[in-house]
Amino acid sequence: MQLQKDFGSEKFTVLGIMQGTDVEAHLFAGTHGVNYPIKTRSGQDFSNYNVFFVPEVYLVAPGGEVVADNLADARAMLSADT
Repeated sequence: MQLQKDFGSEKFTVLGIMQGTDVEAHLFAGTHGVNYPIKTRSGQDFSNYNVFFVPEVYLVAPGGEVVADNLADARAMLSADT
């Protein structure tokens, strides 16, 4: 949530991905004050991100290329770009 607060804009948004239903995602977001959209895996293919543990952080370019795969690198890249 802090990453979205610090860097969220027209060019950047955090996207949460969780297992479960859209209703569960909505309830989770409301309960925890999540300030970014959450998508569920239903109907989505996120296999190219190789998620083995949660939470995971990826910075993905608009074309789908993963440009950072950890919070420190993502924060550094975003800081350099602003």
